Amino acid sequence: MNHRQAVQAVAKRFPDLTQHQVEDILAVLVEVWSGALAKSEEVVIRDFGTLGIEVQELRSSGVIRMRSDAPDKLKRLYFRFRPSPGMRSLVERKVKEQA
Repeated sequence: MNHRQAVQAVAKRFPDLTQHQVEDILAVLVEVWSGALAKSEEVVIRDFGTLGIEVQELRSSGVIRMRSDAPDKLKRLYFRFRPSPGMRSLVERKVKEQA
């Protein structure tokens, strides 16, 4: 599902909202969630799952060498999605039906 399909699906569920209004709402949600993730906060969406970012600081060793004048340490970001139990079972059930 792409952005346009999501907007159309939500607009069908809420006939009193225009597609432009739905698009604005989705844009605000993405902005709010992105801001939370940028602060290393988790975003919990009930009945869907948890979005999070894990930051790993790398130490210089082997191939990775840090310059002595480097202001920041090397960091690696891991983007995580953990589905809720209900979402996981729903997806697993749908995959079994398709097989």
